[in-house]
Amino acid sequence: MDLLRHGPHRVSPTAHYTGYVWARHGLGDERLATREGAVLYHGLRPAMALSGALGGVRLEDFLLARHGVLDHLLDAAIEAGEIGSVIEIAAGMSPRGKRFAERYGKRITYVETDLPAMIARKRLALGPLPDGHRVEELDALAPGGLERLASTLDRERGLAVVSEGLLNYLPAAEVAGLWQSVAVAMEEGFPQGLLLSDIHLEGENAGPVESAFAAALGVFVRGRIHFHFQRAEEAENALRTAGFAHATLHAPRAFADAVPGADRAGAQKVRIVEARLR
Repeated sequence: MDLLRHGPHRVSPTAHYTGYVWARHGLGDERLATREGAVLYHGLRPAMALSGALGGVRLEDFLLARHGVLDHLLDAAIEAGEIGSVIEIAAGMSPRGKRFAERYGKRITYVETDLPAMIARKRLALGPLPDGHRVEELDALAPGGLERLASTLDRERGLAVVSEGLLNYLPAAEVAGLWQSVAVAMEEGFPQGLLLSDIHLEGENAGPVESAFAAALGVFVRGRIHFHFQRAEEAENALRTAGFAHATLHAPRAFADAVPGADRAGAQKVRIVEARLR
């Protein structure tokens, strides 16, 4: 993902880092693994090893778990015939759009979005795209932007909106506003609406090692890390207030049978958001 808060002409370190992680683990196109990502990954390896030895978070543990669970839930919704269009917010160098477009072909339209610098970088890396796979500029926090993009999609097919690694970089008011915008966009005639995302809860990341990790991560991404909710129930209530009829924050371990590594200790520091409009 790219951080929305740092302006349209900057690609965040996290976009480079995660893109490299996905490629390293065989999850995506190697063209999305940048030199900057390799430098960051290998530069952080000693710190990640130390964090793991102290019982703290290893970035790869929760990155791979959340990516796998989000893929699993999106796959299930498409296979069930519920979803035919996908908008990914702040997609960064994620390989998901390319992978799903290749897997499902004409069954879906997949629109990856981000700010201009990130989109330019990704278009250059991917080259020509097949029909049904779009890479477009979008500031998802700008009023009306998400609704305008959704209006270009087929209203006879269900809409999924996906974000990964975004919410904890945004203040609470912007998270609430984003959720409301997603719900409003889905209400414009789509038969189904599905939000898939991830979030870190304060109550599950409050230990001294976790607090130190969050502070270090804030320095790494050049911004503050926000914990908006103490418990899962608080976030679920906020999603319902935003306009979703059903909301669940999943623990990754619930998908251990389907997603490799989802039961690792570090993976439990993140929750997977699944919210449905109806």
